[in-house]
Amino acid sequence: MQAASPHPSTPDCRRTALITAAISEFAANGYLAASTNRIVEAAGVSKGLLFHYFGNKKGLYMEAVQTCVTEVIRHFDERLGPTSTDVFERLRQYTLAKWSLVEEEPSIFAFLQEAMTNPPAELQTDLQAATAEIVASTYQRLFQDIDTSTFRPGVTVEQAMRLLSWTFDGLGKQYVTILQQQPLDLASVRSVIFGEVDTYVTLLRHGIERDPS
Repeated sequence: MQAASPHPSTPDCRRTALITAAISEFAANGYLAASTNRIVEAAGVSKGLLFHYFGNKKGLYMEAVQTCVTEVIRHFDERLGPTSTDVFERLRQYTLAKWSLVEEEPSIFAFLQEAMTNPPAELQTDLQAATAEIVASTYQRLFQDIDTSTFRPGVTVEQAMRLLSWTFDGLGKQYVTILQQQPLDLASVRSVIFGEVDTYVTLLRHGIERDPS
């Protein structure tokens, strides 16, 4: 998502500039501490326009979330390309695509992560509905047309999906928390994450117990 011009000349550009500035401000300071004054200053527009387009701070926040969700899904699809029918290989492809976007748009992911994991109490219900789309879309496509012939008898796609989502959602949140507490070089973090992804993929594929035979 490209930064908007500081002095946009059309209504659509002014609206886009406000959303772009809001994403950066909310990502840096959270909902409660975010300043609408800083947002309009960064966007190069009057404060009256913010209220004209979005009604209030809450309306701007929700619009920023929806914009990020739409953009992340679109760019994710562009980055992903053809995928393997092997569930573990596809998981690696998804992880690579996701982290390439994190590296490209860290403020958007920081903003969405905060909205999804630590939402303001007054926005919690609205945010759950808004971010459910990105979660459902990701996992639906992750398991679409997966080859289940290698699954043990009795293992369903739904069970596999829950197990993998619990494992890798937890891993992802762990690294996002680390990045929030102490900003690190994303390329280094990515290298560590991929090493751990491979480790957990091996554990899930082959199990943690020795072959009794």
